[in-house]
Amino acid sequence: MNLTSRWNLESSRKIYSNKYIELYEDVLNINSKKKIYTRAKRKNYSTIVPFVSDNEILVIKSYRHLINSYQIEAPSGYIDPGETPIEAASRELKEETGYRANNIISLGSYTLDYTMFEQVGNLFVGYDVVKESKQNLGMMEIIEPTILTIDKIKELLYVGKILNASSIVAFYKSLDFHLNYRKK
Repeated sequence: MNLTSRWNLESSRKIYSNKYIELYEDVLNINSKKKIYTRAKRKNYSTIVPFVSDNEILVIKSYRHLINSYQIEAPSGYIDPGETPIEAASRELKEETGYRANNIISLGSYTLDYTMFEQVGNLFVGYDVVKESKQNLGMMEIIEPTILTIDKIKELLYVGKILNASSIVAFYKSLDFHLNYRKK
């Protein structure tokens, strides 16, 4: 951990851990005052926005238990051990939708909250999308693949109907790439 010269890490201990998250409590000495800092490490993930045409995007309607509703999202999921971010994006697209993108382009990475969470989101856009198989969903996944126009995605973003932060980032960045940079 790289700390500023005015901060000193006195101790760090893991206070909780499971398959998806690890929680830590750090004791920092900041200008001779002790501060307990809680932080979490989550698995890194990949998100892909698949364009099925110049004007249409394959999205998912995913049931989310925490808010008891279906949400429009981009296909996304954790990166498995030994898997690259692009492999995870491709796998998640196939599992959640049954589609494959023959041309996948990286749009970089980002973090949703670096104040308390160590986690990287990797973003991809997919082209030449074809139906390949049935969905292969996990036990807690209720997902309906849906095709929406770019204008509909823009409208949903504008009126605040897309709530998932990684999907918001993914849709805005991929729309910018698709509309402004893809053909240059």
